[in-house]
Amino acid sequence: MAAHSAFKHILLLLGVALMSLVAVDATRIMHRPPPEIYHSRPRLGNPHPHPAPPPKILGGGFLDKEYVSFAYFTNWGIYGADYLVTNITDSYLTHILYAFADTDPINGTVFLTDSYSDEQILYPGDSGDDPEHNLYGNLKQLYLLKLQRRNLKRSFSPGDFNFVTNSTSRAIFVQSAVEIVENYGFDGVDIDFEYPANTDQQSGLAALVTELRFAFDVLAARKGDSVPYQITFAAPAGAQDSQFLDIPKMNAALSYWSLMGYDYAGPWLNFTDNQANVFGGARTGVSSDMALNRYISQGATACKMNLGMPLYGRAFEDTDGLGDSYNGVGPGTLEAGVYSYNVLPFAGATVYENATDITSYSYDPVAREFVTYDTPDIVNLKVQYLKNKGLAGSMFWELSTDKVGPLSLVGTASQALGQLDRTPNHI
Repeated sequence: MAAHSAFKHILLLLGVALMSLVAVDATRIMHRPPPEIYHSRPRLGNPHPHPAPPPKILGGGFLDKEYVSFAYFTNWGIYGADYLVTNITDSYLTHILYAFADTDPINGTVFLTDSYSDEQILYPGDSGDDPEHNLYGNLKQLYLLKLQRRNLKRSFSPGDFNFVTNSTSRAIFVQSAVEIVENYGFDGVDIDFEYPANTDQQSGLAALVTELRFAFDVLAARKGDSVPYQITFAAPAGAQDSQFLDIPKMNAALSYWSLMGYDYAGPWLNFTDNQANVFGGARTGVSSDMALNRYISQGATACKMNLGMPLYGRAFEDTDGLGDSYNGVGPGTLEAGVYSYNVLPFAGATVYENATDITSYSYDPVAREFVTYDTPDIVNLKVQYLKNKGLAGSMFWELSTDKVGPLSLVGTASQALGQLDRTPNHI
């Protein structure tokens, strides 16, 4: 706890100094990569060379509503992707979800997973020679962003929730989660439980979010803070994956649901298809609209729901195109068959956009390669869809794979959303 106490000290100093100047089966992508991704230390070069414009307020009858803009920042992104906190275009976002923390599968204790990335890496301006051994790393930099933008929230995202059936383990989880929130300056917890598999886990998960909500309310009262701490949930789109969610009980405790609106197609299928379609889905049996309607009909509040979108594409090789058989998925940039959005589309490929199903893909007839991914035009249509449906906003997995500048999907969504949520964060 010495490091935590030291961090509280640095938070106070930073706060005073800066105040005086004025984050089917999503397991397939939302997971920590294999250890070889950590082979090299990051290169701490010049951060974003192009400052982002502020979000624009668009017309269309939505000017009175504020929207949320979520995105995941991964603590392994500083390695292979060389993506640092200083690369984040924070004006696009209201919430940064920090992936991943982990939990003890037996007793439920929450813990951070990469001490170098989370707490030690030195950013420009860090001396690394403080006698008090204050915190550095991504967590310090994310806290600095919060001080500069008092509407920017950050939560940490733990996985592995098989302990939820044990009330003692739930209590340990809640206690350790609250400690991390308080000691590291987070605004809440993003729960990534993929997926409850039976009625016992269903009841346990609902109890966990209820108990966590109570503990956060106690924390807020103790600190004299009128702004509730955040509890968010990464929600699966597939009906089978969500069947053991107690949606009404969870909805009462959650701040937001983030529908994982991707991975509807991949190498588990024997045909190519769209991986993030809003409508359609005749071949796969899944679409974002079907999933959202199911959650809302079962007790989720529409204005608590975010539409998740991918910052990556899924490839299929040796195929004649959409709906056809294929042979192989290619090497990928993230894992086999998965390519970062920032390398798409490939040279020689033609991009096809379907405004009816709100989906897009590229196809190269010479290479016979099909890649399903979102384009800026499709993201614009998705934002108009979520506005019309009365949803809370957008969510993206994950920031290191976005493009910089006008082709940024996170930036495209942010500008299409218009007025972003101005709820203050916790300092």
